[in-house]
Amino acid sequence: MSENKQDKAEKKDYYFGGIQEFSLEEIESEVLNESVYLDVFAGSDPSFKENVAAFNDGLDLVSKLNVYEYDYKVNDYPEYNFSSDHQIGLMANELEGVIPSMVVTNSEGKKLVDYSKLTPVLAKAVQQLSKTVEEQQKVIDDLKKKLM
Repeated sequence: MSENKQDKAEKKDYYFGGIQEFSLEEIESEVLNESVYLDVFAGSDPSFKENVAAFNDGLDLVSKLNVYEYDYKVNDYPEYNFSSDHQIGLMANELEGVIPSMVVTNSEGKKLVDYSKLTPVLAKAVQQLSKTVEEQQKVIDDLKKKLM
């Protein structure tokens, strides 16, 4: 087998379920048109970014968020295609006071949450909690040694 054919034979074709690329404008348009649940891959390579700074407020921000259980008013807002399943989530108006960049307002003045932006905040909060637990475990271990 020639080298070129062998390379092609070794390459695997991957199917990602019909993933499409969207420009930021297209995504914002869909979000602001209050409709679509999009799986979005964000450009995260460092070469795409500037003004990079460490984020340290995860736990503080998360502690300010109220989490609710609710049902959408599916019949009152059919144009939004809301799920009829019971939900767990945040209230956009409250979130806007804590993390404004996670909330958009559509043309009707309704507020929508961009939950994808919450992921890094939650990751930082978990890291902060983990560090606290590790520090507390060291204190506990030291106290146990003193008692023995």
